[in-house]
Amino acid sequence: MRITLSASTIVVVWGLLYFRVGPVPTWFYVFAWYPTLILLDAIASRPEGRPSLFADRRLAVSLFAWSPVIWLVFEAANLRLHNWYYVSLPALQWERWSGILLSFATVVPALLLAERVFDSAGACKRWRTRPIAIRPWELRTAVGLGLGIGALALLRPVVFFPLIWGSVFLIADPFVYRRIPQLSLIRDVERGEWGRIGRLMLGGIGIGLIWETYNYWADGHWIYTVPWLEQTKLFEMPPLGFVGFPFLALEAWSMYAALCALGVAIPVSGMARVAPKRLAVAGTAALAFVVVTLSTMERYTISSTVPRLAELPGITPRQVEIMRGAEIRSLNHLARIDWRRLVAATELDSTTATRMVETARLVTLRGIGNEHARKLLQLGVDDVCILATRDGAQLAHALRDELSPVRPTTAETRVWVRSAKRACGQEGPT
Repeated sequence: MRITLSASTIVVVWGLLYFRVGPVPTWFYVFAWYPTLILLDAIASRPEGRPSLFADRRLAVSLFAWSPVIWLVFEAANLRLHNWYYVSLPALQWERWSGILLSFATVVPALLLAERVFDSAGACKRWRTRPIAIRPWELRTAVGLGLGIGALALLRPVVFFPLIWGSVFLIADPFVYRRIPQLSLIRDVERGEWGRIGRLMLGGIGIGLIWETYNYWADGHWIYTVPWLEQTKLFEMPPLGFVGFPFLALEAWSMYAALCALGVAIPVSGMARVAPKRLAVAGTAALAFVVVTLSTMERYTISSTVPRLAELPGITPRQVEIMRGAEIRSLNHLARIDWRRLVAATELDSTTATRMVETARLVTLRGIGNEHARKLLQLGVDDVCILATRDGAQLAHALRDELSPVRPTTAETRVWVRSAKRACGQEGPT
């Protein structure tokens, strides 16, 4: 029953996205992921009547509450790495932050459920080797290595950015090994049991594919600007970037296990208890971290919000009424219409209609948004094909001002120019 219901819900959400029924296009990632979690949980629970991961409400709350905190660690790192940014998010800050937290709350549950799905299918059950003795100095070395490669990634992100995916695991798991060895992946290696590691890594790849699929079709989504790898992408992700997802799965497991070892999270296996005083302190610290990181993301990582028709640069209130009278209620709709049809459907002259359609296409190109488009128009970039002729680095410098000294970044304007070239038939797919 749960499989049928959750799968049907996912199909309905895709249908609502296709027909552009609000607010699904903006919130598609959230609407799609939660029934996907239920579907994965139902699949993982089928064999032998295994209990649902969410049967224990305390565990479910713990997973969904700590998941955003865990992912925001990587968002904090991205403030230095500049490997991705967000576009077309909700305009209201409370709605934007709610959407971000609801999205990030799916990360850890999704990865744990993927491992359970593979476990229920018997995957990696025979991945065994001889036991490997783990000595204390090797644990210390792992922590030092994790700190070292993490520092390299942050100090020289253009060269060493991939090292962030794995560094946190090396720091967190030795701590778990000492406190709750049953949850430690290093302990699995010591025992010669590689199955859980294999399932987590396989699950990371699978979940990564789902993440990128949902992200690609959502209006509110992230765009990668990974050094050397911007030209070719599968969905929004450079193909080599998918290598990071298995390591993210290991990190997510170990980070959540470390919280369990601290007594502030509920372990999946139920082997430890939460210490209320520690949880209060950790919760307060986590809340402060979330607020600070989200506030910083507003400045450095969130590039644009949902573009509204009434805020289209140069549009008048009367023209907004004309658009709505012609059943054109969104910039995406306006950007897709031919100016001749717009003239036929309204009282606008051809010059005004052409200008409005071209401006809408500029605003909606790769999440540029109304604010960036307004600045582009001031520079004489009033349509997509003119944007295609510009140099990304020079354009970024010209667009930044005292009110926005960091946005747009050079990486963002490169994305815009490359996409404009593609739209105008000057370059292959990005």
